[in-house]
Formats: sequence, structure tokens, C-alpha cells
Amino acid sequence: MHNHEAPVTVPPVLDCVLPDGYATVLLNPAMTPRQWRRRQALSLVRPTTILKGLFAAGLAIQLSCAGDGFGEKFGIGVGTLIVVLGVLRLLGHSAREISFEHEGVPRLRLRRGEFVRRRDFDDLGADSRELVAELLTGLEELHWSPARAWLDPALPGEIHAVVWRALGFLDRSREARALAQKVASELDTGDDLVTETQRAVDNVDSSLREVARHVRGCVVLTRSWEKKMRRHDLAARASHTLASVPGQDHLARLSLDSDALPRSVFAHVTAARDITRSGPFPWEQPPSEWPGAGPLPAGRTINMPNSEEAAENANPTDKPYRPTTSSGKENETHA
Repeated sequence: MHNHEAPVTVPPVLDCVLPDGYATVLLNPAMTPRQWRRRQALSLVRPTTILKGLFAAGLAIQLSCAGDGFGEKFGIGVGTLIVVLGVLRLLGHSAREISFEHEGVPRLRLRRGEFVRRRDFDDLGADSRELVAELLTGLEELHWSPARAWLDPALPGEIHAVVWRALGFLDRSREARALAQKVASELDTGDDLVTETQRAVDNVDSSLREVARHVRGCVVLTRSWEKKMRRHDLAARASHTLASVPGQDHLARLSLDSDALPRSVFAHVTAARDITRSGPFPWEQPPSEWPGAGPLPAGRTINMPNSEEAAENANPTDKPYRPTTSSGKENETHA
């Protein structure tokens, strides 16, 4: 099955640590992969480390060049640079920026408007919380789905943009929701103003539920394709693996080859017994002589079995395997 490579994109949903605690964040779809990589690269640079390095270098050069004027000039230059970088660092922490930690990388910074947190909508009620959670969960699953490699590369971005707009509309409905509650609490239920404000809120909720339904449909479709891909991969693996399993003809031949082995061993063992006069085997003894057999109850007699009957009646754990010989079959026939 031919596969397509998915382009590297910015993850739409982040599980990160903000200054005020853990949060699930939806990024603005306008953020480009280049901007995201730049944020990650800048997060690896520690401003304090740079300032300390500059200070140490300036001090070392000043001490080594003391008396010729160069060290003093260099030290003044480095000190000025340190001051400038420190001021820029302080100014860089704009009130519009927020630092966060994602996947163990701290000091990533986002600006206001580049993200929204899932908990920002908790105050809008249980229905809104469930709606936001469903949208973000579905978007995240679509982003990491193996089926994404088979979609149009533009589709994930379009879904991301739709979810971002949906949450923007939900946020913009805050004032209308507050107004609807106030009107409903102060006016009669049948008042037209109550009906009008509540209808506006209901229209927003209905439209957003429709968006959530469509996102859910996308998730269902990708899950179905994932299942198909897993089925295809398992079928290919099964075909490769089962091809190395011996066929029925090989197994039948192996069983046939092993069938004569017990009879051959039996013949050699009994011949060795006769040559060495080692005495009969346990299964050739009377039942009373078998290992583990106790005395018979008083007044009870039994017929002494021949060696073939003894071999069949003895405990399997106390006797070895004894195959049926050709003479035994003839005796049974005559009997």
C-alpha cells in the first residue's frame, strides 16, 4: 500500500505548564512552522548564561591586558553590552507574552492572541466545557492520526482554523450570555427581550454543536481508515509469517518418520533385557508387583493378565511407552 509523507506542522493542541499551572492550549493556526521552530531555538538560549559568559570574558581580558589601555576599553565595552542586554531582557518580557513549558522545554513564550486555554471557557457552563473539550480532543487526534498522511495536506490546517474560529465565536458570546441571564432574571418569562436574547445564545450554541459534530465525523472517518491500515499491515505480516510455517505434507511426513521410533527403541530395550537377564519390566509383572501397589483386599482374587494386558492397565506414570507389535495383532485376530 502506497503511503504519503505528512508535512511537519505546528502541533495545534499543547499540553503544557503555564505560570499558573497545567493547561491544555490551542495555538493560533496563523503560527507558521518557521515561527514555532524559532521559538524552540530561542528557548534553548539562556540569557543569564550569555551575560555571565560576557562578564567572565571581559574580566579575563581586562586582567591580562592591564596597563596597555586595551583591557580597560574592552571591559567598558563588555560592561555596556551586559547592561544593554539586561535592559533588553527586561523589556522583552512584555505584558502580552507568557512563558510556558512544553515537553520538558521551558521558557517558550507565546503572545496574547496566539493561544487560548481550554479552562478559559469553564465559566460558560458545563455544555460549553464539554464542547471545547470535544473540539480540542478531536483536533489533537486528527493531528497525530496515521491516517493524516493520506489526507490532503491542507485539510488539517483547515480543521484547525475552523476550531479556532469556533472558540473565538464562543468567547465573543460571553457578553450576550451574561445579558441573557440578567434579562431573564429581571423580566417576565414571556417578554420579547428575554426571548430575543436567549435565541441569540441558542443560535451560537447550535452552530458550535454542529461544528463539533462535523469534527467528530472527521475523527470517525480517520479511525475507520486507521483500522483498514492496521488490517492491511496485519495481513501482510501474516502472509510473510505463515509462508515460513511447514505445510501439511511436511508435518505428515515428519509424523510418519517418528512413528517407527518407539517400536525400534522397544525392540532394542527388550533385547538388551534378555541379553543381560535384567528381569521383566514393571509392566510385565503381576499388578501386585507394580511400583506403588499395596496388598490386595482379603478374599479378593484377580486374573493374572498377560504382558499386553498389563501394559494397557498399568499406571502410565509407572511404565514406559510400549507399542503394539505385529504378533500381538495376530493374537488378537486369532482370539
